[in-house]
This record gives sequence, structure tokens and C-alpha cells, in this order.
Amino acid sequence: MVVGIESNGATSRSPSPPPPPPQALLERLKDYGQEDAFALWDELSPDERHLLVKDIESVDLSRIDRIIQCSLRSQGLPMAAIEPVPESSVSTVEERTMEARERWWKMGLKAISEGKLAVLLLSGGQGTRLGSSDPKGCFSEY
Repeated sequence: MVVGIESNGATSRSPSPPPPPPQALLERLKDYGQEDAFALWDELSPDERHLLVKDIESVDLSRIDRIIQCSLRSQGLPMAAIEPVPESSVSTVEERTMEARERWWKMGLKAISEGKLAVLLLSGGQGTRLGSSDPKGCFSEY
């Protein structure tokens, strides 16, 4: 906690910054390019920070990495083929005018009607109901 003295002689207290994320866990995340998992660390309550650390510790990052590599290999893609979307291409509906929202809506409907847009939602688990013993991310769906 930081204590200061106001011009009127009163003391003021400002909360100390939260402790940083555990360094070993941060290094582990960096190995997989996932250090942004702590991007909002300072905004979390102590209980939320504790839960985040526990959740991250429970994730088998090497297994996830193997699944991603398997999926990319099945698509014939090199690892470098997947990159984050540039910030300049990211937007939210809330940031747009009603006219822009309407334009997006119409563009989306047009793309759907032309067969240029699709959504495939796969819940977790193996692909056994789809005839595969591999994780669902390891085979092609077109």
C-alpha cells in the first residue's frame, strides 16, 4: 500500500499494485506463445487471479500443441500459416454505426446465400461418433 500526504495534511492510501503472475507459469506460457493469458491480470480480484493460475496450471499445453500440429499437418499447412488477425481488421458491432451494422448484416446474408460463409461448431472430445479415434481437430471437415 502506498501512503501519501495530502496538501491539507491528511494521509491518503492507494492500493498497492497486485503481485505479478507467477514467473514460472509465465515462462511456460511464453514457450507456447500464450503469455497474453495474463493480459488483464491487474484488473482481476485476488480470487480471480488465484482461479486463473489454477486453471492455467491444469492445462496440458504440450498436448494442445500436439493436437494443433496434428490438425495443421492433416490440412497440409505449416505452423506459420496460422497468425493472429491484424488489430486493424478487428472491430465490434458496438463500435459501429447503425448503417455499418446494417451493411455488415446484408454482407453476411449475401455471403451465406452464395455459400461463402459457414460455421462449424464441434464440442470437445474425441471424434468417435464421426468414425475417428483422433481429436476432432485432427481431421478435415468440408
